Parts: sequence; C-alpha cells; structure tokens
Amino acid sequence: MAHTVGQALAAQAVSCANAGSPLYGTLLEGLGVDHAAGGITAELLEGVSDRPVHDAIPLRYLATAHRLALSGAAPSLAAQYPSCGGRWSAADDLTAAFLGTVAGNRNEFVAGLRRNVQTNEVGRAAVLASGFAWIGARYGLPTDQLEVGSSAGILSRWDHFAYDTGANRCGDPSSALRFDPAWWCDSTTDGRSAALPDLAAVRPVVRRRASDISPVDIITEAGRTTMASFVWPDQMARLERLRTAMQIAATSPLDLQRADAGAWLASELANGTAAGAVTVVFHSIVWQYLPTTTRDALSTALMVAGERATERNPLCWLRMEPAAATHADLRVTCWPGGETVHLADVGYHGTDIRWLAPPT
Repeated sequence: MAHTVGQALAAQAVSCANAGSPLYGTLLEGLGVDHAAGGITAELLEGVSDRPVHDAIPLRYLATAHRLALSGAAPSLAAQYPSCGGRWSAADDLTAAFLGTVAGNRNEFVAGLRRNVQTNEVGRAAVLASGFAWIGARYGLPTDQLEVGSSAGILSRWDHFAYDTGANRCGDPSSALRFDPAWWCDSTTDGRSAALPDLAAVRPVVRRRASDISPVDIITEAGRTTMASFVWPDQMARLERLRTAMQIAATSPLDLQRADAGAWLASELANGTAAGAVTVVFHSIVWQYLPTTTRDALSTALMVAGERATERNPLCWLRMEPAAATHADLRVTCWPGGETVHLADVGYHGTDIRWLAPPT
C-alpha cells in the first residue's frame, strides 16, 4: 500500500510522541496542518519520494531544521530547542518558528530532503552487544565484523563502550560511555525474572569493516553537527550519548567505505569467511532504507558465503530491524545451516531489551 506525505507526517507524529519526544510529536501535528493547507511543507515534501514513510521524509525535514539550529543559523528554533540550550514546554507551538526557518532557508531544505536519515543511534549498541555475546557463546571464536549502513561507523565501535546487565559485563570497563542494568528488562510481563544475555561470552573483535552509501565524517565539525541533527532536540540523554560516542570513535580507526551495501558485501565476502573467526555481518534499522536491488544483492552475498562457511569459520547475519510500531527485534541467522534465531524484542532506541533467546 502506497502512503501519502500527509500519512507520513501523521504516522511520524505518533511515533515521536510514543518514543518520548513530545516536542516533535506536537510540531509534526502542526506541520501536518500546514501540509493539508497546501503550505510550504506541501510544496517541499511532495514529490521527494514515492515512499515517504519508507524513506522517512518527515525526519529529513526535521533534521534539516535541527542542523540549522545547531549551527546557529536558526535562532528562533534554537531558542526553544533544548539541544541548543533553549527551552520548550508543551504549551509552546513551534510551527510558526519552524515554517519561518523553512521559508528563510528554502535551498537548505531542498537539499536536506534528499539526504538519507543518519541516526546511528548509540543506544542500539547495547542491543548489538547482546547479540555479539550470544554469537560468542555459540562459537567461542573471535569476531571479524562487517557493518552495512554504518553512517558514521559509531556502532562498529560497540566494544569500546561498557555494558553491565547486573549479572555480567563486557566492553571497555574504563569507557566514558556506559550502559547499566536499566537497559535490559529484569522481569517478564507476568512478573517473573527475565532472562539476560551472557555478556561475559563476548569475544574480541579482530577486524572491523563498514560501509555506507553516504558516510559521515565525524572528525569534522560539519559531520558531528549532521549526526546530532538526527537526534530529536528534546532528548538530551540521547544527544549526550552520541557526543560521547563520537569522541570515542574519533580515537578508534575504522575502514569505512562509501559504497552500495550489496556490492560492497559481495566484494568483502568474495573469498569466503575469515579463518579462525566468526564473520558477523550486522546492521540496525537499515533494511527499510535499502533499495530492492541492494537488498537482493546483500542477501545473495550472504547465501553464497554461507554455503562455504564451516564450524571453524562460520558466518552470522545479525540485525536489529522493525517488528511492530512499538518495537524492533534482534535476529541472527547462522551458517553453516542457515538457522535463524529470534534473540530479543527491543525499543527502537535500544532501551527495554527483552531477551528471548534460549541458552546456547
């Protein structure tokens, strides 16, 4: 079913409100009214994509304004965006200030609406660490990892952060970025104690590679501002995590290639999986943004490499992707064999990790 821009704005308003951003929730409602009235929102957003929900067109619109506010070019918005030192309350209507910013920076918005969403949400690192722990427990081998849709490559450095479920730990214990037991659900819906991943089973990363169709260079100020612009401006904890993660990533080299995910992965796996390690291809909230041809090429590359995998050089496909309006899920497919395991249900920003996988 094809969606309209109006439907995309309405759906994103609900999503933002449910995910803890009342500022964007109410702002998107106002932008929806402007769109319905044929205002500048309709002028700019119509025709950008024939899949406005799939391509997250409302988030591109919001991020462009946030980038201007963060850089000092949108003072009326910055005055009300907490991320810029401003103040906002539920009684404040930002619609006029936002539309004024759009009118004064039309060319910036035309360009911004054609940029892919680059979330690189740092909270998802806790989800990925849980998945890598399961893989470590299953194979007991070091990790050769490849991330597709890696944006700035922050999540490729997941093992440079510290994690603690309350029962076990992994990562860098001296890291400035820490994930405490609150990230994992400690009980089931009926009150029983919930299972937890065995983080102590995480194995070392011996090689890390990554690709993105439009990678962001966080060594530059412009790159850091771009990454921050995709964080919702009333979610300061997310923004602080991102800024801390970017500082850590800047000191950790990464082979991050500008490439189509399917073509890149086929090239990287052309000679099969790594000897003496488990090769892990992973991504988080990426699949929906990939063109069909890229998805097909990526799937084919995995299948071909999977046919050549053995228990001494296995292949895993680890992914956190949408499952429902309220949550994503974490799944892994393992070769040889091609078995898929549902590891966890998780919040879209990495919170509320409900571990489901049986012990390995």
